[in-house]
Amino acid sequence: MGETAAKSPRRLLPRVFLFCLFGFVIHLWVLLGALIFGHSFVPSQAYVGSHDMIAKSVAILVGCLMLFFCCRKFAKDFQSPDLSTKTFLVSGFGILVVPLIFGVFARAVVLTAYPLWLAAVVGGDTQLEFSIRDTTGSSMRCPRMVNLADMPMMTGTLCDVPEAVRRTLYPGMRVLLTGRGTVNGLFAARIDVAPNGPVLPGESWLR
Repeated sequence: MGETAAKSPRRLLPRVFLFCLFGFVIHLWVLLGALIFGHSFVPSQAYVGSHDMIAKSVAILVGCLMLFFCCRKFAKDFQSPDLSTKTFLVSGFGILVVPLIFGVFARAVVLTAYPLWLAAVVGGDTQLEFSIRDTTGSSMRCPRMVNLADMPMMTGTLCDVPEAVRRTLYPGMRVLLTGRGTVNGLFAARIDVAPNGPVLPGESWLR
């Protein structure tokens, strides 16, 4: 009986890890889908600033956890009598890269999960102020992009910004984004210059 009870946490840990990983992936797909097929979700700069320390702490914890699993796998592979060069290199590469990737994504999830789902479920017409990082870059999925400053990974990129508007923007410029959301973040649908700024030419709707 005692042995069974001792083994229970070991059996439970992988299931909890897989459940968290599943939720992690689902949230990232929602972020990516909002960027590609709809209006980009942008957490407010106030929310990011006030929760960044928590997000970094979670990112470090997740990175250390993934480092533990990668090192454990590397040790098992290294002890295998039929270890191939390919397996050795893949395991070693995983130790260097996987914890970093998961840490970066974990920070993004912490800074976007609550405000994104809150905006989607109970959000209303909202207007928030941001600053421009740069207006360079374009892709097939995200033409005429504008990047906002101090945003976590996979957020802060506006697509299909009208070219007449995009040409007037510059790094450090303050803009107002309007869309469905809350004070913690929104799905950006319109861009305007912050109060006391120059009037943007033409239409300022995104997509």
